[in-house]
Amino acid sequence: MLVALLTTIVLQWLHLAYGVVQNFFQGRTEKSERVTWRRCTPEMFCSSVTIGKLAGHEGRYSYVTHSPDEKHLKIENVTLRDDGLFECQMIHPSLGAYRTSASVNVLVPPEKVIIMDIDPGSVINVVEGNDYNLSCLAVNGKPHALINWYIYGTKIDDSVKRWTEMNTNRTVTAFATLFWKPRRSDTGAVLTCEALHPSTSTHFKVNITPNVLYPSEMPKIDILSQPGLIKPGDNITMKCSVVGGNPPPRLLWFLHGNLIGSNYTYDESAEETVNIYSIIVDANDNGAVYECQSTNLADDEPLSEGIRLSVSYAPRSVEISGETTTRIGRIVAVQCRTGLSNPAARISWLINGQTVQSVNHSYLEQATGTVTVSNLSIIPTDINVIKHQINVQCTAINDEGTTSKQLIIRIFSPPMKPIIYGSEGMALREGETLNLTCESQGGNPLATLTWFRGIEKLRGTRNAVSGDISQSVVSVLLDRTMNNQQLKCEATNGALDEPLVVTKTFVVLFPPRRVTVRQDDRSKRLIVAGEITKLFCLVHSSNPVAQLMWTFPVVSSELLFEEKRNNRSNQEYGGHEVESVIEFIPTEEMDGGEVQCTASHPQWVEQKVAIYPLNVLYAPRMVVNGPLTIVIGEGDDFRENLTLRANPPVSTWRWRKDGSHFEHGVGAITARGPILSGRSVTRFDSGLFTLIAGNGVGTVNVTVHVIVEYAAYVTHITSPVMASAGEEVVMECEVDGVPKRDGMVKWLHGEQIIEGVSLVGQTRAVMRLNASFETNGAYTCLADNGKGVANRTVAYLLVNRAPAIVRQPSLLRAAGPLGGRVQLRCRANAVPDAHFQWIVPGQLSPIRRNSSKYSFTTLQLNYSTFEGVFYISSLDRYDYQHPVKCFAINRYGEDTVEIRVSPPTAPDTPVSLRVSNITKNSLSFNWIPGFDGGSEQIFEVRYQTSMENVYHIINSSFPEVEIRGLEPACLYEISIRARNKRGMVSEFSRPPIIVYTKDEYGMDVVSVTKKDSFPVPVIVVFGVCCVILLLINCFLLCYMHRRKQKRKMQEKTEMVRNANNSGADVRLVQMYGALTNVESPCRPDSTNTNRSELGHEPDSEDDRSLRTMIEVSPNGYVQQVDPVNYYERECLVEYEFDPNLYGGVIKSSTLRGSSHNYVNLRCPKASESSDTAVNFASGDSLSLMDVNDGSPRRIHKPRIIDTNSSTNLLANNTTPQMLSTFLHRGGIHTTPFNFAHIDGDLV
Repeated sequence: MLVALLTTIVLQWLHLAYGVVQNFFQGRTEKSERVTWRRCTPEMFCSSVTIGKLAGHEGRYSYVTHSPDEKHLKIENVTLRDDGLFECQMIHPSLGAYRTSASVNVLVPPEKVIIMDIDPGSVINVVEGNDYNLSCLAVNGKPHALINWYIYGTKIDDSVKRWTEMNTNRTVTAFATLFWKPRRSDTGAVLTCEALHPSTSTHFKVNITPNVLYPSEMPKIDILSQPGLIKPGDNITMKCSVVGGNPPPRLLWFLHGNLIGSNYTYDESAEETVNIYSIIVDANDNGAVYECQSTNLADDEPLSEGIRLSVSYAPRSVEISGETTTRIGRIVAVQCRTGLSNPAARISWLINGQTVQSVNHSYLEQATGTVTVSNLSIIPTDINVIKHQINVQCTAINDEGTTSKQLIIRIFSPPMKPIIYGSEGMALREGETLNLTCESQGGNPLATLTWFRGIEKLRGTRNAVSGDISQSVVSVLLDRTMNNQQLKCEATNGALDEPLVVTKTFVVLFPPRRVTVRQDDRSKRLIVAGEITKLFCLVHSSNPVAQLMWTFPVVSSELLFEEKRNNRSNQEYGGHEVESVIEFIPTEEMDGGEVQCTASHPQWVEQKVAIYPLNVLYAPRMVVNGPLTIVIGEGDDFRENLTLRANPPVSTWRWRKDGSHFEHGVGAITARGPILSGRSVTRFDSGLFTLIAGNGVGTVNVTVHVIVEYAAYVTHITSPVMASAGEEVVMECEVDGVPKRDGMVKWLHGEQIIEGVSLVGQTRAVMRLNASFETNGAYTCLADNGKGVANRTVAYLLVNRAPAIVRQPSLLRAAGPLGGRVQLRCRANAVPDAHFQWIVPGQLSPIRRNSSKYSFTTLQLNYSTFEGVFYISSLDRYDYQHPVKCFAINRYGEDTVEIRVSPPTAPDTPVSLRVSNITKNSLSFNWIPGFDGGSEQIFEVRYQTSMENVYHIINSSFPEVEIRGLEPACLYEISIRARNKRGMVSEFSRPPIIVYTKDEYGMDVVSVTKKDSFPVPVIVVFGVCCVILLLINCFLLCYMHRRKQKRKMQEKTEMVRNANNSGADVRLVQMYGALTNVESPCRPDSTNTNRSELGHEPDSEDDRSLRTMIEVSPNGYVQQVDPVNYYERECLVEYEFDPNLYGGVIKSSTLRGSSHNYVNLRCPKASESSDTAVNFASGDSLSLMDVNDGSPRRIHKPRIIDTNSSTNLLANNTTPQMLSTFLHRGGIHTTPFNFAHIDGDLV
């Protein structure tokens, strides 16, 4: 389409196809005019380019000119983005600006044509007669395409709906929906959707092929080779066929809804489906319906056709029912019933061979046949009865056969009444045997005779028949059960409705069989102690009447007995019953006893006794009378089982504490039934516990008073009390504790009891004092009730006074480094509060406020002790040279002290080291710290046992320590020193303190010794006597020793002579040499060790010499000598020599003069003897002295044993080694005897 404007600009509008290369917009103007192209958008083709490609637009836009007066816009590869309005603008210098526009309409063919939800060229299944909607659409065309539907090439004009939808990119999607109801003739047709786009001369087609589904015709059933009537055993073939159907149908046989045949064939040429089914019929197939069903995809419900079979068969059976016996004159009803048959059977009757017609026939139709029923009534009197019976026959007949059955009916007649004989004129007693006979005559059948005693049928009867008479004989053993009872004989047969009965009554004499005692059945009350109880004694049926007597387990005048008797007859066995009723009041003591009721009679051989056990119920009660009290210490356990008697047993247990109910437990107390227990009870568990135990009779309250004893303690004390001198003050102390005793609260001043204290009750003490400086200080309220540790609480009486500064060495000095900071402490005792003032060198007035150089604060350490702390920063030498003055001031006065500052030093040794507590395995100490040297200090406590040479050190930051894990009854040496943070240490405290731990029983070793020691005068007198006796003893021992020595020398000389005369080449040499270089096992630091420290008194030279026996051969070699042959303990004992002690000295190598070595030995135990004393000798050594004058010698046990051996000297039980004496060039030397290492010449 070409549009020309009547201006100098001519625009041509070209129809552009998508992708065409050359498209022109041509503008024409005069020379020297300016032409500019732009789109109707904010975009403007303003460029300096007058010809060629423009920047941007993917290089598709360019200017083309053919003459100076025209300019063309060329667009290559046109796209949808180029669709729109373009403007050409002309600017003329004289004419002004002109513009014109042109639209570019880009034509786009549809992208694709599709049928919604269906693939192109596919075959779709549709059902005949259903409505379908087929939508065809042409996607994204510009302008939109035209869509048409075709079937078999014929355009469908009706039933098509068309519409379009605009897309965002200016393209249009066209729709055409076909509303179609397929017919079976449409199967295989071609259904086409065609889209035409005239603007681009394009068209599209999409084909689909419908497959129309439709059902078949109704099934048809034919029976092949039908013989006429169908009988059981015939082979029947049934054919089912259908025509048509797409797809071909499934053809199935069903019987009663169950599939029986599924094999079918399809004939494509005839379009026929056939299913043939064959069966062999029987009687059960009569009336069976066989169904043929045709189904395919087009059917909602299957097409069905059925056939019912009729099978002819004879009656299967005949059943005749009715009475088999009857009596003369009674009508008998008989029924005949046939089994299933087809056709229905007819019934005929024969009675005793004669035909009888029945007018009552009925037919019961069933699924597989017919049942025929006929009823007949027979009157025996109208029939000729042969041998008392009637023969009835029923016959069932139809076209297929006959069936019959018989029934025999017997006719009964009654017999005559029976009679009994055999007991006339006899006296009947229990235990006798009676023979009786019963007879009955006539009847059809003959009578059956039966004996009965009451309703019990008797066995062991003997029956017999004689002609038309029936007889029965029975032997009866008479007993009490037959007294006044009837023995009857019954005659029965089928003609009698009730048996014919004859009876015989007997009177039997018998004694009573049993006696019973019971309670009143009407009241059903239990026997309860204290309540009137009624017992019945019943003598069961007896003849003659019995005599009764009651016997009770406990007979007391307080019991109430009342008896009533009643005799009754015609009771059990027709005898006499005797009943006695007694009323009494049972007691608890009767429980478990027995009540006896004795029935007797002179004619009886033995008595009849009935025993009734008494189960007397009574409420619970305690076995022990009176309230219970449980006293237990706090923290202990207890368990108390309360024993109660009750019948029945206690069923409910309820506990209360102080009137309040609790379940199972309260506090540490646990209650389980009658058991009251407690674990780790506290004082709060005390109280009044009440057990309420109950059974069905009553309850009992058991009171248990649980008293938890605990140590007394102070609950209230008046402290502190401040007063001026001369004023009267009142100080009160109130305590609590269990038990409460007189004097359990006291006031102490120090450890002295203050008399004149007012006591209020047992728990409160009021003390009145006159305030003075003598009464000023701490007062102790002592609470002690004898349980646990007494409780002490301190109260303070503070008398107003002026400050008194504590001049303790550690407080009079302070230390700090140059440039550092130092703390000065000024401690004062004052009442009331004291305040501090500080005056530093160079200033006349106290420091009033804190500064960078000086600062101060005040602390209250206790009620009357205050401490002022003064800090000096940036220390210089001037501070070291001048002291600082401290003033402690209150309204009663003031005190002052000077404190000097020095450079840091070592701390001072702590002072006043003392023992504060001693146990068997621990020691507690405290001390007063010294000056700390200018930095924080810790304390090193050093200790060792008396048998150790190793010190143990523990550290503490506080001025007290406890050492644990010590040995009982062991001696310890303790000292202390201080160490500050600068690493400087003080000297250990001197002298060290020495203390014993307590023994295994917790007793103080020192106190035991002092308590058991004798008075000094007695010891002096006893000692003088011992010395005199000792001198006399020494004189006698010396005399005896000389004599023994001479005798020994003679014996040894004789022995040597005998050895020489024996002719052997061995000569024996016996020598006595003194032990040289014997050093005592004393302490290494001791300088005055004497002989007594060896453990025995000085002995003679022989006592300390070695007895040596040496064998020397003539050639000078040593011969092995068995020491046993020459070493005899008896010989040494005669010389008063202790081999164990001496062997220990040898083992310690003290004879060789070796240096001292120490071994870790346990500390010496304190002697358990009462004659021991602990003495502190010089040098702080501790020794244990045995002062028993009866001992042969005194033993001085050294504190440390000096030895090289690792075994105890006194615990060696081995045989001591013999010593050999060798002759060296340097003289005689003694060593332990070891024959394997002998070297040198022997003498």
